[in-house]
Amino acid sequence: MSLYEDRFDTDWDTLDREEAMERAFALGVAAALGERNEEEFEAVHETMGSNYDASIVELAYQEGKNEATKGQREIDGDDADVFEFVVNEELEDVEQPDRDDGDGDDEPAERATDLPSAVNETEATDPPDLDPEQTEYPDFLE
Repeated sequence: MSLYEDRFDTDWDTLDREEAMERAFALGVAAALGERNEEEFEAVHETMGSNYDASIVELAYQEGKNEATKGQREIDGDDADVFEFVVNEELEDVEQPDRDDGDGDDEPAERATDLPSAVNETEATDPPDLDPEQTEYPDFLE
């Protein structure tokens, strides 16, 4: 059995976008560790209803490969240890100690699946306050 199959059940019928992203990420980690599972990746990819969702799954797969490479440098262990560390850390299945991302604050490092801050900030989606002077004609046009 592969690292991915030890962690995830491959007998599924449908996946939502979040589940597909998690599985694609784990498949990317496994692929970077030498255990490619193209059949499962294609099945996960095909469950996505739109091109946008399919591209997110592809990005999650690539990010899994990147994180596995970083994990191999951080962990002195076998492939199973690296897989568990990277997948647990990213998917937060197991409470991990907060990693210091080096910027001095106590907030945990950003994860690959987090939304960008511009999307999370409500200020960016609130309509601007209209200043009456902005809607009036300039003095030289009156």
